[in-house]
Amino acid sequence: MKLKYILPLLLPLLAACGAPKPTPTADAAALRFDKEQVWQLVAQRGKEVASTADPVLLMFHPESGTLRGRVACNRYFADYKLRLDRVAADGSHYRLEVLYVSGGDVQCPEGDMAAQERYLALLAKADACLLTPVALTLFQKGREVLKYELQ
Repeated sequence: MKLKYILPLLLPLLAACGAPKPTPTADAAALRFDKEQVWQLVAQRGKEVASTADPVLLMFHPESGTLRGRVACNRYFADYKLRLDRVAADGSHYRLEVLYVSGGDVQCPEGDMAAQERYLALLAKADACLLTPVALTLFQKGREVLKYELQ
């Protein structure tokens, strides 16, 4: 007799045990920038960058909204803003705004200084990026301009 009253109460609980778990939001599934990650430039405007003793490096500092790195014989830094655009199978897509880029003024050999200026100009104009667990690609108006690999 008591089972007749308890069973209707237990059925919803038992049904909930087999219910699918809620899926995380896209924002929760997004890959994030980490201040400990060091990115090394591997391609510029779709062309592979030759390995050198002084590779071009990039590091993000999300807590302060700054990035810094090394190019040619100088260090550089910039302020940036980042906004998650979407999460897809190929990684997390972000809108990127580089607000201020400042490169060191140590005079490198002439060819290195020209390369530094080209690199910093591309970095300053980047407006989007794709972050994967092993690569970071910066875009300008939908075109790949800088590609890095996790060092």
